[in-house]
Amino acid sequence: MKMEEVTLKKVKNRALTERKLITAVGAILKKDGFRGLGLNRIAKTAGVNKNLIYRYFGDVDTLVETYIRKKDFWLAENQEFQEVFSPDASKEQIIARISDLLQQQLNYLITSEEMQQIILSEISEESKTLKRLSVVRESMAELFFSLTAKYFENSEINYRAVTAIMSSGIYYMVLQSKKNDAINCGINMRTEQGRETILKTIRQMIEWSFNYQDIKK
Repeated sequence: MKMEEVTLKKVKNRALTERKLITAVGAILKKDGFRGLGLNRIAKTAGVNKNLIYRYFGDVDTLVETYIRKKDFWLAENQEFQEVFSPDASKEQIIARISDLLQQQLNYLITSEEMQQIILSEISEESKTLKRLSVVRESMAELFFSLTAKYFENSEINYRAVTAIMSSGIYYMVLQSKKNDAINCGINMRTEQGRETILKTIRQMIEWSFNYQDIKK
């Protein structure tokens, strides 16, 4: 076998093993949550030697972080943020894009059991990996606020607080409905009607915030 073929085979084998390990992390998260992510458990689920975790990722934390970066809505959208939120974006474009992103966040979280487990772990587990990724999300949020700040100068609206309440509310309503089949203020997030009500209100709240000064006049 030629040297080039040997090298190519090694690359393919590594890529396959990495995919198996990353997939195993997701499977364990979905079934048992963040606490189930141990070295031996991941290797057994992936069907590979545990030493390959060290060889390809360095440690379990880095493997888990790799998985979360691929699955986390905000981290996966990073490049798109840079492209859409340009300094030349109009107020209407910013309103539309922020609305779309928050609506997509809700729809994504509803369908991703793994991401639900990650969010639950963030509020109940002490983890350097989760804390580090939370810091990354926060740094990305500054892109929002650097572009929206001019619309709220000398305004009674604190748009950071508005965004924090909406984003946290999305997490809470989805997790509450998924874990306890709960209805919140008469809205059932498990139904299409309930979700559409919240999606519509997200857009309205953003529009109200940006247009508050004009409405007040």
